[in-house]
Amino acid sequence: MQKVVIILAAALLAFPATGLAQHDDVKADFEAMSMKWKAAYDSGDGAAVAALYAEDAMLLPPNMDPVSGREAIAEFWTMATAAGGTTDLKVKEVYSMGDMAAEVGTYSGTNADGSHADHGHYTIIWKKVDGKWMMYRDMWNSDMP
Repeated sequence: MQKVVIILAAALLAFPATGLAQHDDVKADFEAMSMKWKAAYDSGDGAAVAALYAEDAMLLPPNMDPVSGREAIAEFWTMATAAGGTTDLKVKEVYSMGDMAAEVGTYSGTNADGSHADHGHYTIIWKKVDGKWMMYRDMWNSDMP
């Protein structure tokens, strides 16, 4: 299954073709979902952040092992949000094909004291679960040295 996801991600990002294209008509939907994630993160609610992920989701954080499953993802985001701070997300592209979609964007994080924490790029693979878009794979990388 992991190979299928990797191949799908590569196809979604590298080879837009018939049935696989950027969909500006659904971009607003993904922007709204990203704002739900931001609101949960900014409020320090790791469980609410994790609720946006599928049960079999996986985080692929930089310089860390993958974090698999919603329960482990909740623990990760609870620890990550404990110090406070906020994040800004900008959805740049959305590619979709059936029950799978890819979102590409940028992020910027601020510490609780208002200082700059991080900025970079992210890619999220979404999948429909019972007719609802859920985060399936979440990977980000910092642009800071």
